[in-house]
Amino acid sequence: MQSFFKQGAAMLLSVGLAVSLVACGPGGSDKQAGSNEPDSVSTDLGDKSYSLTLWDGAGLKTVDDALIKGFTKKYPKIKIKAHYDPDNVTSQNGPRLIASKDAPDIARVTDVNSAVKGKHVISLEPYVQAYGWKVPQSQTQLYRADGAGKVGKGNLYALPNSYSVAGMYVNTKLLKKAGIEKVPTTMGDLESDMAKVKDAGEIPVMINGKDGGLSFIFQAMMVNNDSLKTVTDWILQRDGSTFDTKGAKKAAERIQSWSKNGYLPSDVNAVDGSSALNRFANGQGVFFPSGNWNLDQMNDSLGADVQFVPFPSNSADQKPNIAANGGSFFGIPTNSAQKDAAACFLNYTQSDEARQIIADVSGYFPKTVKGQTVPKAKNDLQKSMFDSYLNVFESGNSTDFINNATAGLQASALVPNFQLLVDGSISPSQFTQNVQNEYKQEVMQ
Repeated sequence: MQSFFKQGAAMLLSVGLAVSLVACGPGGSDKQAGSNEPDSVSTDLGDKSYSLTLWDGAGLKTVDDALIKGFTKKYPKIKIKAHYDPDNVTSQNGPRLIASKDAPDIARVTDVNSAVKGKHVISLEPYVQAYGWKVPQSQTQLYRADGAGKVGKGNLYALPNSYSVAGMYVNTKLLKKAGIEKVPTTMGDLESDMAKVKDAGEIPVMINGKDGGLSFIFQAMMVNNDSLKTVTDWILQRDGSTFDTKGAKKAAERIQSWSKNGYLPSDVNAVDGSSALNRFANGQGVFFPSGNWNLDQMNDSLGADVQFVPFPSNSADQKPNIAANGGSFFGIPTNSAQKDAAACFLNYTQSDEARQIIADVSGYFPKTVKGQTVPKAKNDLQKSMFDSYLNVFESGNSTDFINNATAGLQASALVPNFQLLVDGSISPSQFTQNVQNEYKQEVMQ
């Protein structure tokens, strides 16, 4: 994932766009210094040739390159040269690149707030209307902002084409070895299964405590206990929102109890994401909270013995929830001299052809609107992800990742406090208070 969770993500959700490709004219050559609005918009690019530049993180290179190949085959007069930065520097480099005089024509918008406040990206709303993109506000909140750059409401400034989603990998072979026939669908069942797995001599939960992997399942439990609105408001920094809730405390209590009961790796705080992934892929652990960005490696390693499912809810009648964020989410910098041609590429990323390309070359969930056919899966594991997550996406029961609430929250608050929580150094109440205190400091900066 980009910078741990920004692959992304919505955030939120699946909205897939079933749009037909409009012949993509003159236009888009105007510089918009001091404005977030393009002077003119055209979907007719005529016979003119264009050379565009695209910038993204290296983790998206495979899928971006495949989309560019498909696009240029359809529009041979539009060439796109892509530049990729290492994932761990995209957050720092993004604002500077987007603001530069020679900004790329198409770019991942790593900080919508600063990009909009500085008028470094244009509003995509004119193109939303011109192309007929379906982008409900409820499903694109992280990519919207008002005139002051306040994220969550207002015009659309970046357009996602797929979603990275969190969930739980289950080693079904080891699950059956422990005498368990079905994947758990409630948190109570999950904890009961953890005990059985431990008694069978296996590690119940493989997890990376070194770099914050516990946040995935914690967030699902926080939403189960509180509400989608509570968590979404906090991520979007809305007035009065807080992390120090009863639901967050209950989730922290549960995670701390798992550590005390020996359900996590004995060296959990020394395990990073790569190590946890490799251990699980090699048969260590029955449950692995992670994301669909690891789908291909899981399929190659475990094949028919692994499933990827949404985190369990509190009860059978409660819908599961997911954390999701855009795989690639592209905007058009103000200083691009070829905005209409750039918008033509964005339009292509919403097409059925592009959605199938995304499914073919990545583990992401292509945008899929209710009633629209899901792209053909390349293997059984990907199909199980499509089948399991479509209903959750369509229900709108999803949030962005809590790690995206502020730029520094992951490193400054979540990672260290999860480590203190699982080793028993702090209480669940101290955990939620510590995270909220750090969040407040960052929001006020």
